[in-house]
Amino acid sequence: MNLEEELAQLKVGTKAKRLQELWPALEAKLGEGVRHAEILRLLNEQGFELTERTYKCYLYRYRKKRRAIGQQVDPIPMAKTDNSKTADGLQTETVLASTAIERPQRPPTFDYDPRGISPELLK
Repeated sequence: MNLEEELAQLKVGTKAKRLQELWPALEAKLGEGVRHAEILRLLNEQGFELTERTYKCYLYRYRKKRRAIGQQVDPIPMAKTDNSKTADGLQTETVLASTAIERPQRPPTFDYDPRGISPELLK
């Protein structure tokens, strides 16, 4: 046997790496309503030897990583415009409401000049 064949036959040592490929299927089952205890029991029957605490830690890490990746992948959509010509040939530009970004309105401000306060009010 050469080195590449021997490397291919090595087993993954960590439980976390072995579970990595299973997480999407496990999440799907959890979404269907399967209990964590049942999933943990099945994993342990297959040789994972996980405690409940370790299982929940791995699940937390997987979900945290997935959320972080999801936040980086979803860019803020820019407002799209529809440039079309009307029946009389005029060019019109319409902002599509479904893709426009709504920004919160800034609260009104007021002018404050502390020099205008009389000394009697400051006592």
